[in-house]
Amino acid sequence: MKEKEIRSFASKLKRKPDSYKYNYGHVLVIAGSNTMPGSGILCCLGALRSGSGLVTYAVRDNFLDQACAISKPEVMFFVYRTATDILDFIKSRKVTSIVIGPGLKADNSVLCKFIKEIIYAVNIPVILDASGLACFNGIAGELKTTNAKLIITPHLGEFSKLLNIQSAVIENDRKKIVADFAEVNSLICVLKGSNTFVSCGKKNYKNNTGTPAMATAGSGDVLSGIISSFVNVTDDVFEAVTFAVFIHGLAGEIAEKDKGMTGVIASDIAENICYAIKQIMMKR
Repeated sequence: MKEKEIRSFASKLKRKPDSYKYNYGHVLVIAGSNTMPGSGILCCLGALRSGSGLVTYAVRDNFLDQACAISKPEVMFFVYRTATDILDFIKSRKVTSIVIGPGLKADNSVLCKFIKEIIYAVNIPVILDASGLACFNGIAGELKTTNAKLIITPHLGEFSKLLNIQSAVIENDRKKIVADFAEVNSLICVLKGSNTFVSCGKKNYKNNTGTPAMATAGSGDVLSGIISSFVNVTDDVFEAVTFAVFIHGLAGEIAEKDKGMTGVIASDIAENICYAIKQIMMKR
């Protein structure tokens, strides 16, 4: 990322003296399950450490106690049963961005119906990841008919299943395939990996931060949380997404300096987001 672009976004993170929490967005994280309650917590940590004013973790009642036990006290909880519960909450609590997917039970037609009800009904930024994205495997064209400002964050294997194209084919022409897909479906695609690639079709970004130390479970959940926070400080969603990817990688680099290449876990990345942002802000 160019120095000018870094300074530009960093200036948007500076807070006015009379700020209050609703100035910095309310993120809703719809994630987790009884076997993976931590996925949503990592998303929430990513959002909180990136500056979100409020973060709510939407959970089923069958793992509420598990999620609360491993949560930070700043995370709020909302127990839901139906998509209508979620949509009512979004409206009444002024939710400004949503993460859907990490840790949710996959390959479930009921879950997919639930997810589609939400993303077809809202017009705010939605970060669709993991099981949320898997609901569109083989029917990726349906993504362009949603009302949400959609950001998808697949790794290579997930993107391969989504498009029903072999991973090797994508790797051989990554830039064109990702850019074409993003443009046709009117979304932003974040193809995660070494040198994460981001495209909205007309604009592309190849990331230059990060380390192999970040190859650990939950790293992508943290990224989804960062994106969900940054989309609330600018109208330029592509700018927010690219800066989130940049900061995610930088936080991983900082974590590695302390924990070593093999010792970094996803929560380490989350806890170093603030130091990555501080480093950027000091350069302004």
